Amino acid sequence: MSAPGGADRPRAEGDAAAGPHGPRRRLHRWYLWAAAVLVLAAAGVTTAIVIRPASGLGTGTWWTPGHPQLQVSVVAGCPGSVGSYADVVNTFAGPPLVPAGPSAGLICQFGQDLGSGLPSSADLVRSTSLDRSQAQQLAAVIRQIDLARPTGTISCPAGWFGAVTVIGLSYPGRADVGLWYTTSGCDTLDNGRIGGFEDGNPSFYQGFENAVDRLSPPARTYEYG
Repeated sequence: MSAPGGADRPRAEGDAAAGPHGPRRRLHRWYLWAAAVLVLAAAGVTTAIVIRPASGLGTGTWWTPGHPQLQVSVVAGCPGSVGSYADVVNTFAGPPLVPAGPSAGLICQFGQDLGSGLPSSADLVRSTSLDRSQAQQLAAVIRQIDLARPTGTISCPAGWFGAVTVIGLSYPGRADVGLWYTTSGCDTLDNGRIGGFEDGNPSFYQGFENAVDRLSPPARTYEYG
């Protein structure tokens, strides 16, 4: 998959696993991408998106939220499934994607076991609670994500239904802020109003993805074989 503009994305220093989507979940997701390529080849289908440059770069306002939307609550915990949702309810306009200084957080991984066949499941596969320090570290990284609109023609692997991570951050005196993180196809992160794109974006694939994977390692449901 080419980075925006057709240029190869730089590798992370000393990270031999960094590929066209960055270093995230290389081993765990290898079989997922391979299966996606095989399915697309058999069907004769190419998945691609074309996004043209526009004004407002860096604000994330190019993003189009999905519906229906999930109201994220850190206290309530992770829902059992996100099968009936396509995004989160926006509670923070931004930019950036989240406010600073959360008091707690939650990471909810949803996905499918490729061994179970298709269609895949959007069921919860891992729930990770974050304390104040962890939540603030994650928020600081998220606030640094470049929200510029991607440009050029970008070919994406197949996006698998249910391959999503929902992130919740709670704050004193205001509503919790939710994030919808797609973890297949072309990875994106949004807050229900504005969003960021992985490809060609080191602040996403080196900063954010490394941080979230350290706090909540990818569930083994993504590993096949």
